[in-house]
Amino acid sequence: MDTGTRQEISRLLRGEVLARVPLRERTTYRIGGETRLLACPADLEDLRCLNAYLVEKSLPSFVLGGGANLLVSDRGFPGVAVHLGGFDRLSFQQEKVSAGAGLVLDKFIRTCLRRGLAGLECLSGIPGSLGGALRMNAGAFGAEISDHLVEVECLDGMGRFKVLKKDEVEFSYRRALRIRETYITGATFRFPPGCKESLFLIREDILARRRQRQPWQYPTAGSVFKRPPGHYAGKLIEDAGLKGRVLGRAQISPKHAGIVINLGGARASDVLGLIRLARKEVSMRFGIELELEQELIGFEGEEPGQATPVPDDEPADTE
Repeated sequence: MDTGTRQEISRLLRGEVLARVPLRERTTYRIGGETRLLACPADLEDLRCLNAYLVEKSLPSFVLGGGANLLVSDRGFPGVAVHLGGFDRLSFQQEKVSAGAGLVLDKFIRTCLRRGLAGLECLSGIPGSLGGALRMNAGAFGAEISDHLVEVECLDGMGRFKVLKKDEVEFSYRRALRIRETYITGATFRFPPGCKESLFLIREDILARRRQRQPWQYPTAGSVFKRPPGHYAGKLIEDAGLKGRVLGRAQISPKHAGIVINLGGARASDVLGLIRLARKEVSMRFGIELELEQELIGFEGEEPGQATPVPDDEPADTE
């Protein structure tokens, strides 16, 4: 990626394009090096133009939502992070809700509950954006983001805008097969009516249970692994004797062994080392292969923790 890339993308988009943005400031782990560019398309036409340019130039890219569920390499990402925060529309037509993928998920939940719309209260406290939640079919306490979904809007890698009905997406546990490799731009839901006061009581109970069970006082990206059939990843890791294990400034949480926390100044290599250790020990002791729920960014083609550094030929932007 030459030094003119930022200027070329900036000419294509009405949205902002920033250089050398530290991803540790935009992820819930508070870990990660710089992305070469951060592009923020203002609307669908911007996104189409950006996608066409990325495809034409064969540039590496990924979608950065609320920064949850990501582990970014210490050496950064040598490509373009696409941030869809501008896709934040929100409209209500009785129980029907149209929402942009860039909305902060918990803010979206609170707004729906204030209108007496039920169905999202059990997802309270999940970090990240609505688009990120849809991409992984986020869920908690017996509910999933797809439960009341009507349709989802997305742009595929060929620049084609699609509106997919819920049953076309092929949702399953922590998966949304047909939209995983797309730019998710928005969704429509239909929620059942509920008592606003009762819904907020449920929300407060859910948040209290999260505070009790999870290490909220530390930067973390939540559950590291998907739940193996018939088991709980955290219980397996705890039974393997790894609860509280420290590597560098990262730790398998003493409160919940399925979560890795940043004690302050942790590196991606510290977290990745604990991930590898947990997978190895659980496999050896119980014959169960833990599947990663979190996404690794910036490790492609390198040994993890040794991704290609972001070049120094452009000054960093500050906001």
